[in-house]
Amino acid sequence: MYQALPIESHEQKIVTHKKKGLSITPIYAKDCTLNYSDEYFAHVYRRLVREETVYKIFYDGSVRNTNDFIKFIRDKKNELFFVEYDGKEVGFFWLTKFREKSAFINYCFYKRFWGEKALHISKSCIGFLFNRIDAYGDHILDVLLGLTPVTNKLAITFLLKNGMKVIGKIPGMLYDFREEKTVDAVFSYKQRIASSKIKIPTFFFLN
Repeated sequence: MYQALPIESHEQKIVTHKKKGLSITPIYAKDCTLNYSDEYFAHVYRRLVREETVYKIFYDGSVRNTNDFIKFIRDKKNELFFVEYDGKEVGFFWLTKFREKSAFINYCFYKRFWGEKALHISKSCIGFLFNRIDAYGDHILDVLLGLTPVTNKLAITFLLKNGMKVIGKIPGMLYDFREEKTVDAVFSYKQRIASSKIKIPTFFFLN
């Protein structure tokens, strides 16, 4: 494996999660080495370019080339996992902006898995995240958060089908580097254990 610079130890004990054809592997192993090489990260970025999804995922312009992507992958503020299904590469998802037992979740699945397959896989990924426990037997996450450009209707539909609940719309929260302007954001969440059956109407965000 490619040797990475040491990073802070993480309480998470699972290195690879496998269940019903689904394989979830973090980029860092327990010994703080990378499970994947920079060459593999470059391969992933080239695929995103071919599938024209770079802008959809990194709409703020933070990733515009291979070096940007590798820096993003290696960033200690992100906890990133690669996903395979029946031995085929699905893509990746990551957590960021950790606070207590909450974190923001983001997905990037390859086009061949878009649709119902992506929904099935993403729900399994959420289940994996909520089932993780630390060295003391406590759940690592209780809440997943989402912040999505209001202009990305497909992403909003996807998060709703994943059981995310919409809190509201935040004006001018995000930046669209292609349009060179700020855009509104849909703020959503999903709890490990639901505490309320109240649903906020979502038609406003899909119009």
